[in-house]
Amino acid sequence: VSTVSALVATGFLVGKKIGMHTIDVAIVSCCQRGQGGTGDVAILTACNRMSLMPFAQIATRIGGAINVSLGLLFLSHYLA
Repeated sequence: VSTVSALVATGFLVGKKIGMHTIDVAIVSCCQRGQGGTGDVAILTACNRMSLMPFAQIATRIGGAINVSLGLLFLSHYLA
């Protein structure tokens, strides 16, 4: 709950600061912690914002790539 709340709040505040629609940015930020593409569909369908699907997919893929990269860097540093 705290992870999702922090992501949504951060997306909302960053969206406000850079002049984007705050709710849309918060929803796309929330999609990063869904269940991949299935979670994106579920979240965007519940919000009636399917037009944000391309942005949610990009956020999910970039977020996953960053997590894997940081995990590999961490493991290589501490296990080697």
